[in-house]
Amino acid sequence: MDTMCRIKEKKTIHPFAYRTHTHSLGKVVSGYKVRANDGDIDDWTLLGKRDPLTPQMFYPVMNNDTIETGDMLAARCTMESNRDDWTMIGATNKDEMCNFYLMYWVDKTTTFGDEILLHAGAPLLLVEN
Repeated sequence: MDTMCRIKEKKTIHPFAYRTHTHSLGKVVSGYKVRANDGDIDDWTLLGKRDPLTPQMFYPVMNNDTIETGDMLAARCTMESNRDDWTMIGATNKDEMCNFYLMYWVDKTTTFGDEILLHAGAPLLLVEN
């Protein structure tokens, strides 16, 4: 399960901590900063990767490089299911979700707008980690 959003606002994001969350089927949640380069392949920088069923607390990011306008934030969840029925995305225990929380600070006193952007996810996202 993949998702990503492009940072459109002219801000520099300074990440410092992350947290992961799924329900019972989650095995690994990873968060990335994705930056386009001059070639055909984007640069993916791992921000955090964790078993979402370990204690739910914030952990220091694995790479605290800044995130700039035009960069993308991506999350990838690996799930494992032996269920006989479909699992839907939702808030209950019979559902599943993929959350990668990122704590950060920005320069100045302005906050981000409310715009939400999502990417269709796989099969268009290819990550080697």
